[in-house]
Amino acid sequence: MIVKYTLDTYQPHRHLLKVEMEVHPDKQETFLCIPNWSPGSYKIRDYSKSIHQIHFVQSKPGWSIEQTDLNTWKVSSKGETFKISYIIYGFEHTVRTNYFTSDFILVHPPATFLYPKDRLDLEPKLTWKNLSPFRFCYTGLKKKEASKQTWKAKNFDEFFDSPILLTNEKQLNFSVEGCEFDLVILGDIETKDKKKIAKDLATIVETQIKLMGGTENQYYLFVLDMSDNLYGGLEHLNSSINQFDPNGWSNPDNYRTLLELLSHEYFHHWNVKRIRPIALGPFDYQKPNLTKELWIAEGITSFFDAYFLLLCGTYSTQQYLNKLWKDMQELEESLGESWMSLEDSSFTAWTKYYNRPFDPNFANTGISYYTKGAILSLSMHLYILKETKGKKSLVDIMIALNKQYHQEKKRGFTKAEFFQTAKKVTGLDLKLEFDPYIVDPKRIPVEKYLHLIGVERTASKPKIEPGFRVKEERGRMIVSKILLSKSVKETDINLGDEWIALDDKRILPGNFKELLNQYQPGKKADLLLARRGKILKRKIKFDSSPSANELWIDEKVENPTKELREIFLNLGKDPVTSKTSSKKTKSK
Repeated sequence: MIVKYTLDTYQPHRHLLKVEMEVHPDKQETFLCIPNWSPGSYKIRDYSKSIHQIHFVQSKPGWSIEQTDLNTWKVSSKGETFKISYIIYGFEHTVRTNYFTSDFILVHPPATFLYPKDRLDLEPKLTWKNLSPFRFCYTGLKKKEASKQTWKAKNFDEFFDSPILLTNEKQLNFSVEGCEFDLVILGDIETKDKKKIAKDLATIVETQIKLMGGTENQYYLFVLDMSDNLYGGLEHLNSSINQFDPNGWSNPDNYRTLLELLSHEYFHHWNVKRIRPIALGPFDYQKPNLTKELWIAEGITSFFDAYFLLLCGTYSTQQYLNKLWKDMQELEESLGESWMSLEDSSFTAWTKYYNRPFDPNFANTGISYYTKGAILSLSMHLYILKETKGKKSLVDIMIALNKQYHQEKKRGFTKAEFFQTAKKVTGLDLKLEFDPYIVDPKRIPVEKYLHLIGVERTASKPKIEPGFRVKEERGRMIVSKILLSKSVKETDINLGDEWIALDDKRILPGNFKELLNQYQPGKKADLLLARRGKILKRKIKFDSSPSANELWIDEKVENPTKELREIFLNLGKDPVTSKTSSKKTKSK
């Protein structure tokens, strides 16, 4: 069976793309379907909703197309080669959907291409019929012919994992350790700023490649879409799509957040795309691929995204500690850790974590395998450093997993195999030490592990904690989150209530924080609320909350704690030259 696609920009201003699909079948009837989800984004997406006007380009007597399921079509062509055409609507501005405009076209393959059912092994070929009005086409796919706009993939897994960008924006490129990188930045960003991003990104990927012992990629594409009110990324085998809000992006804190996002998605080209839990490939694109190990796939990546920024100097030590403190606070202010384990968070991601915007109680009953997984990974990393006297780290485990399961066995690994590999590399039983924090809804004593490198938590003056959060909607302050771990749980406050006044003082978007600061923890106050057209009066007791920047380095500690901290802060660097060690730099 042979499958070929031809794309036409068609009407980008109407957010429409035309797809022609040529199939050389091996049966009388061919069942074509479209994926229901995208790897890396664990939720059923129902991509079939955007397909329109499926028909034969040229039909013959007795041929027919019949939709047999919401995402499946039966094509009867008597075993003869057929060509069909269909229209895709794309105007959902995320990293996991199609977005077609007159400014640029971003094709997300799982949301675009029908494929022969049960034939993911085929080698699809793609040709652009018309690029106009765009000059450049970027994708991680390999060109079939250098002079033509034609690409090929070794199978549909690679095809679906290769987004395509059409734009008039010229790329910035750099080369690191034998890999060529293209960075395409979409948005009204000055050239000098684009060059700065490219320069800093080159430092980050160099740090990652050297510590991981090389990269298999010869080419990697970063797409950075700078659009209002967007944030997120999606990893691919040799590319990533990233979105970031341009408003205030150059503020130092925001800029570091941007680089952390890019660092996160790039590290995925090892962790997830090559080093992966066994359930994450080969994929069944029609139903959820359930795994309890997203704490490995996303949690470990979430630890390394910021840690690599520390190692390459993007984060100062205190800035990195501030980042850790933010993650610790996110977990501490929620009751979720007493309701949900890390494995539960992973396994139910399809219905719980990815439905957070529609579940206002998730903050009280759920946890993020990103955040808690990162805290677990940090704790593992510090524990390994301590027990091996700095000779081994979590990096060594990731390198070993890559070699044993990706390169040699060419498959994913089970949880048991993860811990077996960790024990072989480090000599330590990490399962014995950390499994309770994975399988049970139990807090990780991260401060115990930070203490190993002389990082302590200060006892600073607490700040006021009302126990709920608000957001502005057309000048009104609306309750958007209620923390059931706080005293407010005893008060009749609902999500969606409008907060009008505090002790007879009017609440406005610009003054509520200042008014709250006039109170002390333990004090009570009257709230005036509006709910379904009625005015309500409620009494609240304020709690206390730790101040920001609560982690600090105890400079008075002696060796070996001090030596261990230096290894943690400078992992992979030569202690004499302070440059990244080259002992693991050979590209594979």
